[in-house]
Amino acid sequence: MLAEFCPDVQVLTSCPDLPSGVKNIRRLKPDLVFLDIEMPGHSGLELLDFFNEDELSFALIFTTAYHQYAIQAFKLSATDYLLKPIEPEELENAVERFRKRKA
Repeated sequence: MLAEFCPDVQVLTSCPDLPSGVKNIRRLKPDLVFLDIEMPGHSGLELLDFFNEDELSFALIFTTAYHQYAIQAFKLSATDYLLKPIEPEELENAVERFRKRKA
């Protein structure tokens, strides 16, 4: 969807679980992380537990089928919370919100 609706967003990698996500965030230092909540072995809501405050230089957009975690996500300073199936316009709006926050 990013390639089609937000072609200027460069996808650095895709990770199947939280540990590989943490490793790749540290290695690649992305500006923006799209994060699911239900993952093997961990919840995406645990991601920030793996980082010190000085390592938190990325924004989060949660992409999940579970609406009940939205309040927790926003308490973690999520830029947006997209429910699956993701609507293209909502994806575009979330990326634009990220750009405005970054600016």
